[in-house]
Amino acid sequence: MSRLPCILAAALLLSLAACATPKKTEPAAPKKTEAAAPKAGPPPAAPSAAEALIRDKFIIPGERAGPILLGMPLRKLVEVVGEPVSSTAAHLPSGRGALLYRYADPDASPDGALLVMVREADQTVYSIQLDSIESFHTREGVRYGSSEALVRASFGKPQSIHQSGSGEIARAYCYLSGLAVRLNASGQVQSLTVFPGSDVRKICKAQRRINVARGNGAATRSRRQGAVA
Repeated sequence: MSRLPCILAAALLLSLAACATPKKTEPAAPKKTEAAAPKAGPPPAAPSAAEALIRDKFIIPGERAGPILLGMPLRKLVEVVGEPVSSTAAHLPSGRGALLYRYADPDASPDGALLVMVREADQTVYSIQLDSIESFHTREGVRYGSSEALVRASFGKPQSIHQSGSGEIARAYCYLSGLAVRLNASGQVQSLTVFPGSDVRKICKAQRRINVARGNGAATRSRRQGAVA
C-alpha cells in the first residue's frame, strides 16, 4: 500500500511536466501576393476637329468646307492647308477690311481656286469660296457643274436671289443656312460659298458683283476674239 501514493505522485509530476513543455509552432505560410497590374498610360488625345476632317471634302453650309472652318484662326488655317499662292486686300459685306487668300487645288479647273476670306480685325476665317472645284460637294451631292434643278431640289427656294437685267449674266442663290450658289448662264453651278447665315443678303449682293465682273470680262474677251478674227 505504501507504493500507491508514490506511483500517483510520479504520474502527477509527469503530467505537469508535459503541460509545461512548450509546443513547437509551425512557421506561418507566406501570404500570396497578387502581381500588381501594370499602370495604364494616359488615353491617346482625341484629334482636333480640323485634324479629323483633313480628308473630308464636304461642304456644310454655315460651318465649313472640308477642313476649313468658319471662325478658324489664320494660324490654324496655314497649319491645315498650307500657305496660299496669293493674297489680295478685300472687304467684308459690312465694309470692314479683310484679306482674300487664294489656294490652288489639284481638282480645280484651270480658272478655278479655293478662296478664303479672313477678317482683318481678328484674323479669323469669314467665308470659304470653292470656285470651279468638282471634288468639294454638299451632302446632297451639289458641286461644281451641278444643275440648277439639283440645287433647288436639295435646298429649296433660296432666301435671296440676285440677277442682272441681262439674261446672259449668271444668278446667285443665297440660303439662310449659310450657302451661296453662283450659277452660270447655262444654269450650272459655277461656285459655292460657305458663310455666316446671318449675312445672307449682304453675301448675295457681293456674289452679284462677282457675276457682273465675270460677265463684263467674258464680254471683253469675246469682243477681243471677234476683233482678232
